[in-house]
Amino acid sequence: MAAREWYNSLSRWYDVIADPFEAPAREAGLKLLDAAPGERVLDIGCGTGTALVELNCAVGSDGVAVGIDLSRGMCRRTSRTLAAADLDPGVVVEGDASTAPFSDGTFDACFASFVLDLFDTPEIPAVLEEWRRVLAPDGRLCVVSLSRREAGLITRLYESIHELYPTYVDCRPLYLRDTLLDVGFEIDAEQVASAWGLPVEVVLARNG
Repeated sequence: MAAREWYNSLSRWYDVIADPFEAPAREAGLKLLDAAPGERVLDIGCGTGTALVELNCAVGSDGVAVGIDLSRGMCRRTSRTLAAADLDPGVVVEGDASTAPFSDGTFDACFASFVLDLFDTPEIPAVLEEWRRVLAPDGRLCVVSLSRREAGLITRLYESIHELYPTYVDCRPLYLRDTLLDVGFEIDAEQVASAWGLPVEVVLARNG
């Protein structure tokens, strides 16, 4: 099953299934990004809109926080989440984060939680270059990803399950900090979080 169809089918239940796993590290990432009033922020792979609500509240009426997701079902869920929070439900774009439909330098900051680790390894440099393209000079990128930097038994077990069931266990651990440096980002700050015992890197990078 292709990623788009899988996430369309999952959108109705995603918060129940995935949020307990993702929420602590995602919140750490939002805190590290520290979106400010008046900023233009892109939530990459916005899912059901939980982070996008927080980002919209952070940037306020003078800023804008936009979400992009490959899945139409996720975009619809995000629009409903925003409407329920009395926020503009129209700031959601159905699209591919690897070919983002935005002009160069559109955003002051980008946020991507458990998204980069969905891409195949050979694709990742080009994906990050695309995210750099839509960032303003000196713009910030916060990425939350499963990590291989402190890979132990539980990480190796997870990777084995991923190899057997890549559609259902779709994120995979990365050397996130090193990958960001390799494509030209500068590292401002980083933390190690945990998702059910799996190490997670939370990295704030800058478009140098």
